[in-house]
Amino acid sequence: MEDADVLTARELEILSLTGSGHSAQEIADRLRLSRCAVENHRRRIYRKLGVAGQGQAVFRGLGLLEPAGRAYVERERGRELVVLHARCPIAGEVVTRAMIGAGRALAAVRGPLPYDEEMAGGRLTAVLVDPVEADWALPGRLGARAIAVPSAPPGPCVVTDAVARGAHAVLWLGDVPGHLCAVLDLVAREYLVVGAGMVRRLGPAPRLTEREAEVLASIARGDSIKQTARLLGIAGKTVESTRARLFVKLGARNRSEALTIAHRVGLLPPGPPGGRPRRRITGLGSPDRPGRR
Repeated sequence: MEDADVLTARELEILSLTGSGHSAQEIADRLRLSRCAVENHRRRIYRKLGVAGQGQAVFRGLGLLEPAGRAYVERERGRELVVLHARCPIAGEVVTRAMIGAGRALAAVRGPLPYDEEMAGGRLTAVLVDPVEADWALPGRLGARAIAVPSAPPGPCVVTDAVARGAHAVLWLGDVPGHLCAVLDLVAREYLVVGAGMVRRLGPAPRLTEREAEVLASIARGDSIKQTARLLGIAGKTVESTRARLFVKLGARNRSEALTIAHRVGLLPPGPPGGRPRRRITGLGSPDRPGRR
């Protein structure tokens, strides 16, 4: 760079905070500047880097983009930029602190990501905190590896869904401060990283008793406890206890998670559930209509 294009220490500080997802007002408060001063610094940064806006400045300033005919920053071999997407600011702050504390390059994304073509092709890792379905498009758009960071200890449903969507790692938010950087290094070497406790829960499909299999099929049909009891000819308390054992075996917290896990481990066939079984009625009358007392 020529001297006129070199960023000052203050400009580098503002660029780094911008890349961490801080607004102009947040940067002003942290650096004890006026918001107007921060905006002036940003305009000078854009002019020096030859960019039109914040997104380009962050990526170019961190050495991801090299304009034709001129390298603004010499990229270190193996250096990666982490792109953070977190819908919850508090959870995002946990990841941001871990990255900045380790001296790793970080850019936070809040909303749709612009400049797709310019960002694609670099060495990127996307960290998605509590991702919803739409968030999984981000790694694909950037050509980045993906790390899923659920804010609650993930069950097998969360883990298998993340891996199926292409995640290279699943890391609970509580483990981020101590383990995120190590996970990033492993992911960069093409490892799939999942916690040992998660792997145990992702083992072979559990063996269900005949009654548990019947209750699982009833759940798949959307039957209530009362309906299941009537269809199987058993007491409602028996249905409840059988469901409880079934949830423990599957590692599920509720009906929806139990169905998802059961499908993924092959305990339920894909597609809509079959028809209702014939009722086990001991009284008089047809199987479909109980006899009168």
